[in-house]
Amino acid sequence: MSESIALNPIAPETVRAYELLSESCGILQLNDFGILEFTGEDRKAWLQGQVTNDMRKVDVGTSIAFCICTPTGQIVADCELWAFPNRFIVLCPLSVVPAVLSRVETMVIMEDVVCRDITANFDHFTVQGVSATRELSQLTELPTLDASPGSINGHEALCLRSRRTVYGGWDVLLPAGKGSPLEDFQHLTAEALDIARIEAGIPKFGVDMTEKTLPPELGPAFESRYISYSKGCYTGQEVLMRIHSRGHTNKTWVGLFTNEPVLRGATISHGGRPDAGLVTSVADSPRLGPIAAGFVRNEAASTGDLVQIAVDEKKVEGEVQIMPLLRLG
Repeated sequence: MSESIALNPIAPETVRAYELLSESCGILQLNDFGILEFTGEDRKAWLQGQVTNDMRKVDVGTSIAFCICTPTGQIVADCELWAFPNRFIVLCPLSVVPAVLSRVETMVIMEDVVCRDITANFDHFTVQGVSATRELSQLTELPTLDASPGSINGHEALCLRSRRTVYGGWDVLLPAGKGSPLEDFQHLTAEALDIARIEAGIPKFGVDMTEKTLPPELGPAFESRYISYSKGCYTGQEVLMRIHSRGHTNKTWVGLFTNEPVLRGATISHGGRPDAGLVTSVADSPRLGPIAAGFVRNEAASTGDLVQIAVDEKKVEGEVQIMPLLRLG
């Protein structure tokens, strides 16, 4: 994360794609997620002993987010799970699929649990924006809850409620190589979706977090969605419970409003401390202007705190915002 990466000027097509999110919706094919399938009678109980959230809340049609951690509490993978009859579908960053499969291979002893990498079986699309549910429901019957199998113009599909922006939407998994029946949707760009991701306070593995990150360091919104502090034991629980009982980590991932663009990898200073933090994501938001996200030490991690971000030979002022940066309503 220490390498500075410049922010390119926002392209007109990115602005148009970004505007789709608040005005209607758009579609983008995603290629950076792995798709895993968990089957077996013991899959729920086994995951309960491995993940940070409470699997007891999971029933058919529902979804849950969680982390898989090392015994010392660092993140191995951040995952989302959707429950179908007789199986779970799990999405995680493509880069961590081997680590998840290794955990299953190592830790499943006598349990009836099978995990398969089925990424190659599907084309993965996301439909995000204020009208995503209405427009997608014209093509298929969407679930009342979060997950269901369906058919779109004769194509088998898995519809997964997903929040990749503040507006929400759906991920759609279609059989690989069969062509997409979703051509009528207007197209997002990866740049527009990344702007919306930062606005929504959604950290990205390999960008905003690494295998050295502790889940509570990613801020209260991430913590409340991914971690249960009232469930039973799981790998890494002792460390996370100690952090929770102590009341805080040493640093927190926050949003930053800046008065001009900054660089990913830039250092953040606060008061007399030149090493108060590090910028992990940057964007030029058509709605909010220059924004960023990064880790700052907790003495500078409250909304309204002012920090300085090093850009070339000068300092750019940033205002801290507890995530998300964009709040609706």
